[in-house]
This record gives sequence, structure tokens and C-alpha cells, in this order.
Amino acid sequence: MCLSISRLKMPSGAFGLLAAAIAEVVDLRGAGASVSNLDPSSNRIRRSLSRGAIVLLSSHFERYIYAVNEEAVSFLNQSQIAASALANEFRLLHSKAPLEELAEMDWLNRSEKLRNFLLSDGWLWGGAATGELSHSRLLAWMKSPKPESLVRYYKYWGIPDVFSAITRTPATRGRLRLGIMELVDKRNLVAHGDFNAVASASDIRRYEQSVQMFCERADVQLSRAVGRLCGGRPW
Repeated sequence: MCLSISRLKMPSGAFGLLAAAIAEVVDLRGAGASVSNLDPSSNRIRRSLSRGAIVLLSSHFERYIYAVNEEAVSFLNQSQIAASALANEFRLLHSKAPLEELAEMDWLNRSEKLRNFLLSDGWLWGGAATGELSHSRLLAWMKSPKPESLVRYYKYWGIPDVFSAITRTPATRGRLRLGIMELVDKRNLVAHGDFNAVASASDIRRYEQSVQMFCERADVQLSRAVGRLCGGRPW
């Protein structure tokens, strides 16, 4: 059983940082729109600003996911949550990396690793009543915040389909998924040197709206999910 902590009527710290960071993307988008067509280098400048906005927005989005995960796990640790309150899938994910590392070692060299595993994860599998969770282990598998990865992540917290949880209609859900998918795909193309990976100002604005909508609404859903585990919401 978690310690009961009163609900704070505000978004997560991670969302506050995201909202401030997106202002950078808005500035880049505005700078691109203000480039004069009379400048011979205008197309090149607009392309560079577009690519910069894509990378920056995707980076801020990804950072939000990691930051809100850290915030949620810190709250669980502070609340001294019992292992029995956590879903089996959650506990398996937390123990996956050290167990796989153990499996790859020579049998006679496993003693120290086994002792370390019992110290870090033994409480999850019938040892001590409470212990410390590592936030980094819950996202070690995520390469980029694509829709399918986001669904997988929030499912560990007991949210079956985060996109269904934060939208009311299939049309809104489809637009939201598309906006996030386009942003992440274009960011990956830019990172791999695809010079044609650009977006119009209206597309970038749509990506901004998708990121803001997803994070604002998922922020509430994650707070509720943690609250169900702890008897009090973290934000």
C-alpha cells in the first residue's frame, strides 16, 4: 500500500518544461515564414529552419516522455509502493536487463551479479516489501516516441491504449497519431541525412499541436494511473 499523498491540481513538471521549450519551435517556424523571397538564399534558409524545427520539436517531445517517466517513478519510490501493487508486465520489464545480462555470463561468474540483482529487484519477486525502482529501465527499449511505442509504454502503467484514453472520436485519434508519426519519421530522416526531409510552416504547426495535445492529455492519464497505485496523484 502506498502512502496517501494529496492531489496537486497542476500538470507535471515535465509538461511545464515542454510548454516552455516549444516556444523555441514557434520561433523557428516564425523565422522561416519571415524570410524574404527576394533573398537568393531564401529557399535554403527556410529549408534549414524547417529541418531545425522538426528536430527540435521531436527532441522536446522525446525529452517529455523520459522526464514524465522519471517523475512518475520518483513518486512511486517516495510513496514506498509494494511490489504486489505493480502489474506483472511492469515488474518483468524492470528486471529484464539485469536478467538478460546474467543469462549471457559464464555460470561461475554470476555470483556478484546475482547478489546485485537480489538487492535491486529481489523485492519485486517476493523479497522485501518495498524497494527502489529505476526509471531508466522502463524506457531502455524505446528508440523513438512513435505511436506504437507510446501505446506500449503507457500500457505498462495500466492504460491499455493511450490514444483511445485521450481522444473521443476515431477521427481525432487518427489525426493525432498521424501528426506524431509524421514528426518522428521526418526527424529520423533528417538525422540520417535526407536533405528532402522538410515540412511547411502549416505542417510544423500541426506537429506542435499534436505534441501539445498528446502530452497535455497523457499527463492527466499518467497522473491518474499512478494515483490508482498510490492512493494519491503525483500532480
